[in-house]
Amino acid sequence: MRATILAFCAALVLSLAPARAASDAGSFVKELGDRAIRVLTVKDISEQQREDRFRELLREGFDVRRIGRFVLGRYARGVDPAVMDEYQRLFEDLIVATYAARFAEYSGQNFIVKRVVKSKGGRDAIVLSEIRPSDGGPPIRIDWQVHDKNGVLKIVDVRVEGVSMSVTQREEFATVIRQNGGKLSALIDALRKKTIGLKSKQASR
Repeated sequence: MRATILAFCAALVLSLAPARAASDAGSFVKELGDRAIRVLTVKDISEQQREDRFRELLREGFDVRRIGRFVLGRYARGVDPAVMDEYQRLFEDLIVATYAARFAEYSGQNFIVKRVVKSKGGRDAIVLSEIRPSDGGPPIRIDWQVHDKNGVLKIVDVRVEGVSMSVTQREEFATVIRQNGGKLSALIDALRKKTIGLKSKQASR
């Protein structure tokens, strides 16, 4: 059951209605759940089609490059632009390979937006929501950090039960780099290998 809930969290976290000017971050986030269910959990599409839809929605709804740079942390300083582009491409590929195939696991969970809390600066809003399992189990809290950039809304972080996905990923990436002498190339190699491994595992199913 836990795996199913996490798969649905992934569907909501990484699927979004097209970014547009809007003032209501709560409605913006609510739309993502509806569209995730509508276009990514259907059974009669190939895994490649699911991946393609997933990647398109990810790019539309999330500030992927901002998240990728935040996740890299201090190791992003002074990186050659070509190397950064390669890292960002692999970062996106890993997200797609990790989550796209899980959308078929959706089994009727309910996604409910509770309320919206504006940040002090006014540029960001935190949308408080929860996923209620179809079996009556305890709800899972998910908080969405939505950034307003010139009237266009983008999600820049998601916290599941209070744990930031971006911060968690940042710590994992930093560990890989530290264990390999501070070399960003080691992380890039690890991302490439992990993505290839995930794709091979999915192809063998």
